[in-house]
Amino acid sequence: MTAPIRVLLADDHPLLRTGLRAALAPEDDIALVGEAADGREARRLAQELQPDVLLLDVSMPGPPAFETVAHVREHCPATQVLIVTAYDNPALIRGMLAAGVAGYLLKDEPNAVVVQAIRIVAQGGTWVSRPVLEVLVQPKSAGVVEEEAPTLTDQELDVLRLMVTAMGDAEIGQALKISERTVRRYLHSAYNKLKVNTRVEAAVRAVQLGLVEV
Repeated sequence: MTAPIRVLLADDHPLLRTGLRAALAPEDDIALVGEAADGREARRLAQELQPDVLLLDVSMPGPPAFETVAHVREHCPATQVLIVTAYDNPALIRGMLAAGVAGYLLKDEPNAVVVQAIRIVAQGGTWVSRPVLEVLVQPKSAGVVEEEAPTLTDQELDVLRLMVTAMGDAEIGQALKISERTVRRYLHSAYNKLKVNTRVEAAVRAVQLGLVEV
C-alpha cells in the first residue's frame, strides 16, 4: 500500500483549519499530521515532521512567510510548499513563486480543488489557481518590450503543455510514454532556455511567450 501524503497545515484562522481538516479527513491518500497557528510553529513542526506538503498562509503572526519558505526549503528539502491565501497581489505572488513554492492556492477554491492541488504538488507538480495564473501572465508594466520566444524542441513543448495542466512528472511520463527521468531532463532543458528555476515560473513564462495555452 502506498504511504499517504503527509500534510502540515499552517494558518492562524481556526475556522479555516477546521474546514480543511474536515475536507481532508475522507481522503485515504492524505494524512494531516500537524497544525500550526503562526510562522514559528510552522517552522518547528515542518522540521520535526518533514511533511510531504506544507499548506502555508502568507499572513500569520511570527516570522514572515518568505522566511518560513526559505527555512523549509533549507531544512525540509523534500517538503513541497503550497501557499493558501486570500491575497492575489501580483508582487506577492511573483515573490512567493520566485522563492520556490510549489503552488499558490486562493482560499475561495472548493475543497475538491484543494485536495487535487495537494496531490499534484506532492507528485512534484505545480498548481496555481486560475485567477493567479491570469495575474501572472500579464506584463509587469505597459512599457515592456515583447520578447522573442526561445526555440524549444517538440518534446520540451509536449512536456510543458502537460505541466501547465498541473500534471506531475509521473503523469506526464505516462501520457507521453516516456520515463520520469526523461521528463525531468526535458524540463531542465526547458528551464534553461526559458531562464527560470521552478515549475511555476516555467509555466507562467511559457504562457507569457505564447508557447503554451491555458
